[in-house]
Amino acid sequence: MISAWTKHLKTEEDKERFKNQLKGSKAVLERLQELLDEEKSSLETAEISSKIYDSPNWDYKQAHTNGFKAALKMVSKLITSDPKEETNG
Repeated sequence: MISAWTKHLKTEEDKERFKNQLKGSKAVLERLQELLDEEKSSLETAEISSKIYDSPNWDYKQAHTNGFKAALKMVSKLITSDPKEETNG
């Protein structure tokens, strides 16, 4: 679990309680991951279409897409329980 989830908590008891709440929300987080993956796939499909160049502002649209993809990646990282990200603190 990424430490960002529990860094606001002061006691180990509070941290453990919160971790258990997250684990209890696994089905919801997995569905959220599926939705994020669908959104990313849609972006990537649109990104490789030659139609994006039909707009004179395509570069701004591409910058927006890049930022949105970065946000999707950040949220995905937060909700993915990766044992390598486990911390004791």
